[in-house]
Amino acid sequence: MSANNSEALARMRAALEQHVAGAKPAQDLVREWRDAGSALALPPVYGQAMEELLRRLEMAAVFAQDSCSFSSTAVTDQLARWLDKAATV
Repeated sequence: MSANNSEALARMRAALEQHVAGAKPAQDLVREWRDAGSALALPPVYGQAMEELLRRLEMAAVFAQDSCSFSSTAVTDQLARWLDKAATV
C-alpha cells in the first residue's frame, strides 16, 4: 500500500470513528470519504463499492435511522470492512 493510500485511509477511518461515536453527521462523513477516496490508488471495484455504501448511508440519514431497507449501523460496519480490505491492496 502506498503512503498516499495509508494517509487517506487513516483520514477515512478517523471520520468513520467520529461518525459512529455520534460526533460527525453522515453528510460530513460522506463528503470526507469522497474527498479522501479520490486520492486512493485502488482497483476501480473499490471505488464502486465505496460509492454504493456511501449512497446507502446518505439514504439511511435522509430517512429515519432504520426505516429504509438497511440501517446506518449495518452500513458503517460495511464501511469499516471496506477500509480493512482497502488497506491490504
